Amino acid sequence: MSSPRGINFLNFNQTGSCISMGTSEGFEIFNCDPFGKFYSDESGGYGIVEMLFSTSLLAVVGVGDQPAMSPRRLRIINTKRHSVICEVTFPSTILAVKMNKARLIVLLQDQIYIYDISNMRLLHTIETATNLRGLIAVSPSLDSNYLAYPSPPKVIKSEIKGHATTNNISLSSNDTTTASNHNGPSETFFSQGAQGDQLSPPGEGVTAGNSSLEVVDNNATSSDNNAGNTKTANSILKNGDVILFNMQTLQPTMVIEAHKGEIAALTLSRDGTLLATASEKGTIVRVFLVETGAKVYQFRRGTYPTKIYSMCFSDDNQFLAASSSSKTVHIFKLGKGAYVTTSADAQNNSDLEDQDADTYSIDEAEEGEPEETASLGQTSSASYDSSHPDATSKEPVVDASRRTVGRMIRNSSQKLSRKAAKTLGAYFPIKVTSILEPSRHFASLKLPIESGATIKSITAIGQPVDIDTAEYPELFENGLWGSVASESSSGLTKMIPIRVISSDGYMYNYVLDPERGGDCLLLSQFSLLMY
Repeated sequence: MSSPRGINFLNFNQTGSCISMGTSEGFEIFNCDPFGKFYSDESGGYGIVEMLFSTSLLAVVGVGDQPAMSPRRLRIINTKRHSVICEVTFPSTILAVKMNKARLIVLLQDQIYIYDISNMRLLHTIETATNLRGLIAVSPSLDSNYLAYPSPPKVIKSEIKGHATTNNISLSSNDTTTASNHNGPSETFFSQGAQGDQLSPPGEGVTAGNSSLEVVDNNATSSDNNAGNTKTANSILKNGDVILFNMQTLQPTMVIEAHKGEIAALTLSRDGTLLATASEKGTIVRVFLVETGAKVYQFRRGTYPTKIYSMCFSDDNQFLAASSSSKTVHIFKLGKGAYVTTSADAQNNSDLEDQDADTYSIDEAEEGEPEETASLGQTSSASYDSSHPDATSKEPVVDASRRTVGRMIRNSSQKLSRKAAKTLGAYFPIKVTSILEPSRHFASLKLPIESGATIKSITAIGQPVDIDTAEYPELFENGLWGSVASESSSGLTKMIPIRVISSDGYMYNYVLDPERGGDCLLLSQFSLLMY
């Protein structure tokens, strides 16, 4: 009996409609709805297989099991023509590759290369801090064509605040380095493109500016020179900032102070207007406006630290899903429920925070971070409870199989907190109300995986679909979702697909009731290794 294939890579395409999988024997491409494999290759081990939406263009990187499959070599291939469009060899191992219809991004351990995808010409090179996790996010939309990546750690010395703002961050640019420097890509091979046009070598006639970020301590005083140990005690290492880089102008636009701890996950919405981040503790998820850097949502994923593996926005930016090492996927509802401050409210809230820099909210205290204003934006933020009664007029769906003592206690606690916040909200400032009322998920699902197994998962939110309740009588007639079916006179009910792929080779199809929330319903699951 042959040994099972090892999975080296799994990911959705930019719309969540397809899955690309790299294994020890080759790579495979699957369609999600209806599920099925429509392309495979068995030329060797692959460590990265990225799709460009639903086109025939793939970016692949080998695992080094043979000379032609070096982990330093990127190949752009056309699956329809079964041809290699180009190959580029980099100075070190490729950790991640991302694409949209205008740009191709290659991430190394301490460098980011930006290419024009139409002719594979190198446009820009960014020197970064060590990024072994391969964390990077690229906007699928060209209307807001941004790149997001973790900022290098900064030591901030201040007797007042432990974070930097736009007032003490300066941008400097060195445009003297050309794209064809000795540390850049080499051994480039080109073949005929999809249209038969010869591609230009990367970097030909292009100057790549190496932008850097420098923190200047404007809060330092003369007493710091004599402080000695006091200065060291007030030094804070910040490694939870995110840099936003405009891939159209090839310039960094801002640094967003996302978390105090190290960034563990980040993603851009499909229209490129929102950025979601999570730190290594994984208890807090934050959402920022890309245009201004303002923090507009803050959600509490859970009480205990966990590793967040992936995050994904829905097409309409109404939902945000996050998968984690707890084998649970949490779905947060953004919608119209978020509190947007007026300019006066923002000023009042900002004054409160300036006067009381040590104030902690419930959400922040669990992550060990002080509450802070989104200093790069124009408005302050308030925590939004996506499970608040105003967010849905119907009771959330509850899966009887997931009724545990812990869940009952948490639900009771949330209800009491919401009642207290609603009662006291009319008497206390907004800041106090947000402390009383915790941000919670709108819906969730638990993967059917053994509790002891270490399985990574990636989630995607699909387009709303009409589910025929008659096709699932065990669920909709007398089962878990009987009340949902009774409300539909036509037998069709509008649901949102939540797709999850796991590192053990499975795809799970769940659906979410966009009005009720609560527990998601598992419709089907498939083995990626059996096809």
